[in-house]
Amino acid sequence: MGTVLATIQVAHHHEPQTFQPLEVEVDTGCTYTAVPRQMLEALGVPVTRVERSKLADGGIKPLDVGDAAIRLAGKEFITTVSFADEGEPSLLGVITLEQALMAVDPVNGELIPVAARA
Repeated sequence: MGTVLATIQVAHHHEPQTFQPLEVEVDTGCTYTAVPRQMLEALGVPVTRVERSKLADGGIKPLDVGDAAIRLAGKEFITTVSFADEGEPSLLGVITLEQALMAVDPVNGELIPVAARA
């Protein structure tokens, strides 16, 4: 499967009029949606906690996270996002995918809707 890209919109969860578009790479190995720190700070999204993040090489680094409003696939909801530093990619993580009820279609390289499971 190649790279799957998507466009989401990001806003401060108390100020939905601030939505800004962001192209992201879908990464099912990434827990949180990674948004550029500069964008989140401009929107006024605060860091609410620091989590441990496991790197591809097995190392651990601190990860600033907060809550932002997201629009994806016609849905608007609040999700946890990580603050991506300059040079780090913007990624759509699995928590946001699940909240939007979307999955990756590996054959066609796109996002597809899925039904919720009770």
